[in-house]
Amino acid sequence: MGKRKWWIIAAIIWMTGIFCATQLPYFTGESTSKTIEKVVDTEHKSIDTPSAEHGVIEVLNFLIRKATHLTAFGILSLLLFKSLETTRFPYILAWVLTSLYAMSDEYHQSFVPGRMATYKDVLIDAFGALVVLSVVYLFKRKRKMKRAY
Repeated sequence: MGKRKWWIIAAIIWMTGIFCATQLPYFTGESTSKTIEKVVDTEHKSIDTPSAEHGVIEVLNFLIRKATHLTAFGILSLLLFKSLETTRFPYILAWVLTSLYAMSDEYHQSFVPGRMATYKDVLIDAFGALVVLSVVYLFKRKRKMKRAY
């Protein structure tokens, strides 16, 4: 239980971080768009390049926000997997728990001004978890095969 306890604590801390980030106004789509626009404008002025159009800013905003979803919930799935590694079906349990937490996070967002809940974000979160868990599975499988030889 020694190491497992620390993985559980890490997962709880990570979920708390996601919960807190969800309710902060700095992480709304409008806020991240303004931040990206400031960064692009600053770079434009410092290196004298063409300024980005609004459409480019929106694409960057979309990509950054969705990559954040993939990453945050991918990390959560890894922490949950490590917490559940000694149980039966740890990959499935970690994926299901991550997906359920993603659903609850989107529900929580529906009550936060300036935020909206979407099933698409839940799908992106679940996909991020699936990607990370697949990589962990392949890595562990490769390691196991090396030990066998």
